[in-house]
Amino acid sequence: MLQTTPNSTKTSPVSLRPQVDTLPFVGTTTWVKAAMHCRFNIAPLFKAAGLDTAGPSPQIRTDALVGLMRDCVAAAAPTMHFPLVVGELFAFDRLPELDTFVATSPTLRHALPALDWVRVLLPTLNLRIEETGSQAALVVEVDMPTDDERLKGCFVECVFATINRIARLALGDSALADAVYLRHDPGPARAACERQFKVPVVVKQPRNALVFPARMLDMPLPGAMPGLHEQAQTAIAQQLPASGHDSLVGAIEHALMSSPALLGQGIERMAERFKLHPRTLQRRLREEGQVFANIQSRCRFQLAVNALKADATDIESLSDRLGFADRHSFTRAFKRWTGLTPSEFRQRERGAAR
Repeated sequence: MLQTTPNSTKTSPVSLRPQVDTLPFVGTTTWVKAAMHCRFNIAPLFKAAGLDTAGPSPQIRTDALVGLMRDCVAAAAPTMHFPLVVGELFAFDRLPELDTFVATSPTLRHALPALDWVRVLLPTLNLRIEETGSQAALVVEVDMPTDDERLKGCFVECVFATINRIARLALGDSALADAVYLRHDPGPARAACERQFKVPVVVKQPRNALVFPARMLDMPLPGAMPGLHEQAQTAIAQQLPASGHDSLVGAIEHALMSSPALLGQGIERMAERFKLHPRTLQRRLREEGQVFANIQSRCRFQLAVNALKADATDIESLSDRLGFADRHSFTRAFKRWTGLTPSEFRQRERGAAR
């Protein structure tokens, strides 16, 4: 899922997708709570937007969602900035496992699949990670039917506020970002953004990005619980709607999990398996916000965890089976993922089983 292209001037994946006219309104409860927090009644605004909240799966037209955001921002002003309140309170009504998945991730890199799941649930958003040397950026693009950059930017601010909350969940009070870059100028709300994000907000930039040190992607997280993390991932996969853009990634993951020998053979062998040129495979993954190395890493981690839970697994042979150059390389990678060596992880699992 990690995109490593240093130059971000290529056409965005969002512009390559068909325009979305209607989408699920996945945060109904959050919007209601945010309105209560901002001291206004959101019910008439829902009605004006044509949103029927009585049904099990509320849907809303994208143009109506834009109008709803505009009206809520106006109703909350000047005391509060509505997008920041929504972001701070946001939770997927029918996917509470998402918070669990992030909170129990061994590293931020292991939490990155959540960006893809958000795109499945909210097809007007594209979130991806880009790495350039020692710096990384979470880039957010919004595809909304409005020419009002500040109004479109409200959705970006909402996403960054949500990411900020999730980061605090995973990292505690540690600062995630060095700065937040925005394409739009939030005007008077800029000061509120800086107070909430606790970093400088730089406006009128070429992209919307939360910039942070790349080393943080592999920093062990204090709440790491691989077993619970795996359970949350399984639960999310069972609940997510089918999505065409997941097919290639899913096929690659299936191939790696079912044939671990492929893990040490690189993207060229995988491209050959799918009858694609390696550059074509890289491009298609890049359009989905993925890179082969991260898919490979996720599969290695899952296979390693599964194997280490079996008492008879030999670590030396396991490292070879997972395509590592030697046991030391495997140990370094596993400790980066979990904060534990393979032997320590096995001992902890055995102790928990008693």
